[in-house]
This record gives sequence, C-alpha cells and structure tokens, in this order.
Amino acid sequence: MGDNKNFLESLFRSLQANDVIERRKCRATGKVRFNTKSEARLFIQWMKWKYKKWLKTPERRKRSHTKGGGKPEQRYEYTCEHCGGYHVTKESPHRYHKMKEKYQKKYFG
Repeated sequence: MGDNKNFLESLFRSLQANDVIERRKCRATGKVRFNTKSEARLFIQWMKWKYKKWLKTPERRKRSHTKGGGKPEQRYEYTCEHCGGYHVTKESPHRYHKMKEKYQKKYFG
C-alpha cells in the first residue's frame, strides 16, 4: 500500500491537471466536461490531493477555519445526456435517481 501511495504522490506532484486533462464547458449545463470517465476520476483524486497539500501549508495552519471548509465534495462522475461527456458531482447516483423519480411523479403524473 505504501508503494502505491508514493507512486500517486509523485504522479500528482509531477502533473498539472490542465496539462493532462482536457476540460471544456458543456453548453447545456455549463459544467466542466471531461472526455472520458477516467479523466473525471483522475480530476476528483487530484482535487482531494491538492486539498490535503493545502491543509499542510503554514498559512492554513495559522488561521482558524471551520473544519472541512473548502474541502472538495465531488466524489462521483456521471455521463451527460446532452454533451456525451462526463461531469463530476457530489450527488450520489442513488440519491439522484430517487430525486428524479420524485420529480417525475410530481410534475408528470
């Protein structure tokens, strides 16, 4: 497990997300569009890694912030039906489908 962690650490240190991942905007939703599911997952992991590194900075430690403030909440990726790409979200797929069904019942019968 330690070797895997060191590998990811060196990988994230060596790359800039903008260089590796081509991001564009979806015209229908206005969200960031990723070409593949793996790009979206890599971006989620990269954001978490960046946040952990930010927490360790001296400026962050000097100030008293609320616990977890600024923490990236995006954990899931999904296929966009409008652009055919992938987006990241904090909403779990189960909760999304549950809310969608509730919406459909309320407004469409």
